[in-house]
Amino acid sequence: MISLIIKWLFTSNPIKKFRAELDLMFWGTSHCKIIRKYFQRRIFYVYNCDISHVAEIHPSVMFPHPCGIVIGSKAKVKEDCRIYQQVTIGSTFNSDNSMAEIGKNTYVGTGAKIIGGINIGESCYIGANAVVTKHVPDKCTVVGFNRFVNLK
Repeated sequence: MISLIIKWLFTSNPIKKFRAELDLMFWGTSHCKIIRKYFQRRIFYVYNCDISHVAEIHPSVMFPHPCGIVIGSKAKVKEDCRIYQQVTIGSTFNSDNSMAEIGKNTYVGTGAKIIGGINIGESCYIGANAVVTKHVPDKCTVVGFNRFVNLK
């Protein structure tokens, strides 16, 4: 906890500062409600991001441009992913609120929307402004509306 606070206080790099605030929010989820609420609100007001405190986001996930990102409560993001600005990971209106599981080493481009209880495979690229509503196999590129290009 102390190392997270020190990391947050003494960095001027916005990518590292955002990641530290996210880690402090997740730490506060299980340890201190006041800290969780403080950092969740700070992330919302400073970065305009709405990230649920119960979403499963691995600590190695990077947010190179942390602005306008929306990640729902049941979303799962695995190791070494990159999520760019204006990305939405959410559920459909007529479902059980299930959300996407994003595999390792996946890049999610600017403005992409990943909707519903789907699986995104490992080492995938989700293009800018893509809309994904179907399962994506490993090592694919997604562009437009559910157009897959296999990179194998």
